[in-house]
Amino acid sequence: MIQTKIALLFGGISGEHIISVRSSYFIFNTIDRDKYQICPVYIDQLGKFWIPEGKDPVYPDPTGKTDSEFLAEFSSSNQIGASVSGAGLLGHGFQAAFLGLHGGAGEDGRIQGFLDVLEIPHTGSGVLASALAMDKYRANLLFQTAGIPVAPFVDLEKGKSDARKIVLNLPFDFPVFIKPTLGGSSVNTGMAKTPEEAMVLVDKIFVSEDRVLIQKLISGTEVSIGVLERKEGEKRIPFPLVPTEIRPKSEFFDFEAKYTKGGSEEITPAPVGDAITKKLQEYTLLCHEILGCKGYSRTDFIISDGIPYVLETNTLPGMTGTSLIPQQAKALGIEMKDVFTWLLLIALS
Repeated sequence: MIQTKIALLFGGISGEHIISVRSSYFIFNTIDRDKYQICPVYIDQLGKFWIPEGKDPVYPDPTGKTDSEFLAEFSSSNQIGASVSGAGLLGHGFQAAFLGLHGGAGEDGRIQGFLDVLEIPHTGSGVLASALAMDKYRANLLFQTAGIPVAPFVDLEKGKSDARKIVLNLPFDFPVFIKPTLGGSSVNTGMAKTPEEAMVLVDKIFVSEDRVLIQKLISGTEVSIGVLERKEGEKRIPFPLVPTEIRPKSEFFDFEAKYTKGGSEEITPAPVGDAITKKLQEYTLLCHEILGCKGYSRTDFIISDGIPYVLETNTLPGMTGTSLIPQQAKALGIEMKDVFTWLLLIALS
């Protein structure tokens, strides 16, 4: 059987670099080797590409390694003498790219647009859907238009709006939840009970980000639910998975709760009842479709007084062996090897 040569892009310049490395280690070891020849391509934190030359590249186990230790082992194991620019992907015969990236430039449409220019098909959503999903303000506007419940929100832009004046005159009551408008993986998120606490968080986010989303805090049950697509003939058929309830050990499902072992308890399927499950499946499909997502996505919700309020949609959700979509697929008897094949078939079509 002739194998299709695939570049697995991982690492990247976002704050979710290490999560991408962990996810992609699982992807690399799970993809169907009878169908695909996988070449892991490491993007370092400066945006340089490390591309193995041999036919049987090595992806070292990243567990317990610092980024520099991992890179040293990856480059030596694969006899890579130096990094190159992204244009170095050309000339290797890659027929598609599997995106194992997360957050920032890996998930906001930039790498998707770059690959489009190189004429290398890629897994996951395209430029527009990726950019819209990453922009929580504009995504929320679309969700509201579609009739999906969204907690009241405002968007602050550094240098354009008087943040302190807006915080003192919010059109909704405290407490509020504050996060980077364009961030991912709950980095630099937090609750504020007063305008003073809110400004501390806003100023902290403005150190590295240009926009901040302030949203009325909705308390309730945190859940997340994925969408997968399968090809049937020439059509892509999206279908919802089952929800996962997330019970963080900390106050919120922040970065540490998501990615620290034991940081949260995750229950799949979520014990929220058939009616709420059906509503979550309806809403996550609608989020997927209104943003124009492709291949897969995962949407997070808070259920309060029986109403699921949408938080955000992720176009490149985590893919470690214990991540939410693998949990949800397993609950439905779906093998992740098959999921990765579906994603590549969609990318190559």
